[in-house]
Amino acid sequence: MDDHLLTPSLLRAARALLGWSQAELGQKAGVSRKAIATFETAEPSNRIDPRRKAVLWTLRQYLEVECDIEFTFASDKTGEGVRRAKPR
Repeated sequence: MDDHLLTPSLLRAARALLGWSQAELGQKAGVSRKAIATFETAEPSNRIDPRRKAVLWTLRQYLEVECDIEFTFASDKTGEGVRRAKPR
């Protein structure tokens, strides 16, 4: 796993791909629905509270490991996106 943090749009897209509500994701990943809702509606910021950063790592790890979600992050060559990982 690289050091990129989830963005609000990536998190919403991952939930949509799985067909899960904020509450469903929160329950499965051990994160409050309120934390997910707050993050998904947050304005982009370069400064992220350390507690929020820990929640974002928890969500990313859960989605990648348990749900086989693959994230691409915005760079000079690609845009951000979400897809199902290829079967192992």
